[in-house]
Amino acid sequence: MGSRGDRSTIEAAFYAADRPLTLGELREILGTSSETYARKLVDALIADYEKRGGPLTLAETAKDTFTLRLRDEYLSKLDKVIPKARLYRGALKTLAMIAYKQPVYQARLADLRGGRVYDHVKQLTALGFVESRPFGRTRVLRTSQKFAGYFGFEDDMGKIRERLEELMK
Repeated sequence: MGSRGDRSTIEAAFYAADRPLTLGELREILGTSSETYARKLVDALIADYEKRGGPLTLAETAKDTFTLRLRDEYLSKLDKVIPKARLYRGALKTLAMIAYKQPVYQARLADLRGGRVYDHVKQLTALGFVESRPFGRTRVLRTSQKFAGYFGFEDDMGKIRERLEELMK
């Protein structure tokens, strides 16, 4: 498969994935060990999407991690057709607090939000939005790459916090 076919393969992978893809994953899909080649193809796709000016954009959400997503101006118009995870108000508030305070101890979160946090964390972990690691008698929580891709954030704790502060203004 030539460069054009490989570019189409990468585009198909972004379409099919429900999460951001790393440069390493793209290299595996292409069957190449060349990071430079894979990066060149991704950069060409990014430029194509910018040139098209359509509803989709390919963006780097973290270092060497990319996602295909809708441009912001289309999200509000398509709210009724975009499938949403079934997150209710309490779980959403817990997720927002995890995103803002990450990394955060689950016990600290329970002190701030109450005992329902434990159910929320189970749900958020099952949905793949939160990563949970044991730490002594509690757990350390942070948002996942899936969270970043789904909600249109970069997978960087500091940048998520900055973006949330910006959205709250």
